Amino acid sequence: MESASLVEMQWKVCPAKIYPQKALFGWVLIIVLGLMISTTSILLGICLTGILIATQATFLFHSTFTITNEGLVAKYPFRKKQYKWEQVRRVAFMKDVCYMFSRKKPSNLDGWTGIAVLYGDNRDIVIEKIKSYLNKDVTV
Repeated sequence: MESASLVEMQWKVCPAKIYPQKALFGWVLIIVLGLMISTTSILLGICLTGILIATQATFLFHSTFTITNEGLVAKYPFRKKQYKWEQVRRVAFMKDVCYMFSRKKPSNLDGWTGIAVLYGDNRDIVIEKIKSYLNKDVTV
């Protein structure tokens, strides 16, 4: 039986709360498009509105990030991604987010396989914590 990994740090981020004007614009656009489509077919309008909301769920709703001694877990509204620290080969630190990739070189698959880690209010702490767990051969 494996021992449970200790949670070093856990935080929640909702980009819609950080950027309320963009969130309002997004919701208005989704509702207007949904209503326009609903004028031809109610069922199609409801379905496509749901799809529009699902495509923007990472921005509109909370995401939870957990750093443990084994790796990083990102729980987005409709999916969960996790990397062990040994799997991380490349990290790109940016203003509001860092991207973790399992490939050393950039690839077209990065958008599908990478993990976007939103900092929220803890930018410096999160960057420091991630850097402390990265292997020496990781490209930063």
